[in-house]
Amino acid sequence: MRFGATSMPETSTANMLVYRDGRRRVLASELVRQLERALDNLRSGSTEDSLLNALLRAGELECALSDAQCPGVESATALTDELASMACRAGPRLGASLRACQQYVRAIHDRGELTVSRPEGFAYYALHPLDFADTVSSVHLNARCAYVVGIRSIGTTLSAVVAAKLNADGIPATRTTVRPEGHPYDRRTAFTDAQRNAFQQDISRRAIFLVCDEGPGRSGSSLLSVAEALEKEGVSHDCILLLCSHQPNPDALCAPDAANRWRRYRSLALGMTSRLPKQAGDYLGADEWRRLFIPPDGDWPPAWPQTERLKFLSRDRQRVFKFQGHGPYGQQVREREQLLASSGFGPAYLGHQAGFGMQEVVGGKQPAACEPSLAMLTHVARYCACRATTFSAAVSPDSIRQLEHMAAFNLEQEFGFAPELHLEVEQPAICDGRMQHHEWRELGNNDWVKLDASTHGDDHFFPGPTDIAWDLAGFCVEWQLSVDARDSFLAEYWRLSGDNAAARLQPYEVAYAAFRRGWSRMAAASVAGTHDEGRLLQDAARYRALLDRILVAHTPRH
Repeated sequence: MRFGATSMPETSTANMLVYRDGRRRVLASELVRQLERALDNLRSGSTEDSLLNALLRAGELECALSDAQCPGVESATALTDELASMACRAGPRLGASLRACQQYVRAIHDRGELTVSRPEGFAYYALHPLDFADTVSSVHLNARCAYVVGIRSIGTTLSAVVAAKLNADGIPATRTTVRPEGHPYDRRTAFTDAQRNAFQQDISRRAIFLVCDEGPGRSGSSLLSVAEALEKEGVSHDCILLLCSHQPNPDALCAPDAANRWRRYRSLALGMTSRLPKQAGDYLGADEWRRLFIPPDGDWPPAWPQTERLKFLSRDRQRVFKFQGHGPYGQQVREREQLLASSGFGPAYLGHQAGFGMQEVVGGKQPAACEPSLAMLTHVARYCACRATTFSAAVSPDSIRQLEHMAAFNLEQEFGFAPELHLEVEQPAICDGRMQHHEWRELGNNDWVKLDASTHGDDHFFPGPTDIAWDLAGFCVEWQLSVDARDSFLAEYWRLSGDNAAARLQPYEVAYAAFRRGWSRMAAASVAGTHDEGRLLQDAARYRALLDRILVAHTPRH
């Protein structure tokens, strides 16, 4: 039986893989060294950036030690609390605080390897930890004391900041952190005996219990699991407050009985951060950036606004501010943007502020949606060759297995079977990940600029660090290159890089299309009822048709 665009029923978007596991193993000694450097920078010149960097480093270390249940986590917790108090201006003099921080660091011993996770809100979604402090300080809690429960990973730092702000405002607060377990759409939370004993003291005093996380995500199950676990310990549901980054539509959450469970508790959401570059003007959300870069009569590309990084146009309309990442999480993005600009492939880079990078507004026009000229094929081949060498990266066997599993899983969901894919790694790199037409600007005289080229190759979506073949495949797929154009493109890349990628490309084309198909369908479900839903479903159908053509040779015979 031949499978095609109508041969199989549509699968649930909940059964598609698009997010990768970004956890990595790091020596505890390296985390301590990074933290010591951050404290040295803070000592040499106390700025908001240096304090934020130290705070985020401390929260990362505390989280890793807590997950591993290592001795010494108490010192790491005290360190995060001290830095959070400094950030909230609730601590003692800077000198005394720094001396206390150094003592806490010295008490943390080498614990071998630890697992760290990048806090998505700090890295991708412009969540500033002090946004939580502002929010909790803006409402009347009507409580004599408070207990703050942070959901690891990001809740480690958030709980420290919230507790510090409550203490500064005269509400005695203590905190702890938890790691919900189980299926992402049905998490469960278990407390330690020490946590249960601590809860009982505050329950008797009618404390308010604040649960901190950056979510809710698609399910809301992490926040709900903590709230329900607190109730089982005797906390009244009206004494529980869910403190999160945005207010969800409870009916859209996909945890079991999520709507009724969510409405049982009070919740408080932050909304968009107020910590922006000084010259930030108009917000460039999905519609706004398309209006800026695409003519009114042009075809708008689809967007998934909830996953976009914050962008703003400067007040003089000459610069674009795009969120890169707070503290250590934006450093590599800034370096990539600077290198792309200096190599002539990206817009001029004008520095950074408040976690946002500044780039000049690029003129020109979007390339036509047709087969590219030989000159453009050559330009893109040069760009990919540059990335392969300039942004080389270590690629672990586990990350490639994740990528292969994603492709196989999504194909199985689509077609009922999946061919065995082997993704070879010859040129490991931080790929671009966005090779669509609208990501390029044609400047004339056979010159092009690549937009949005620094953030997607190493975010929480697939692929993560992988072979440059991912970008080569992405260009072939998105531009629907003919056989001759594809051969010319790969030959020019080979000439420029010395890497003959043609033999390993087709598995990457399959993996790329499988990812984009899943991404487009999940995005479409998230923006149901909007114009973007139709655009995304159209893209999803295009990826499906491509997969059908490539995989027809693997159709089971009956």
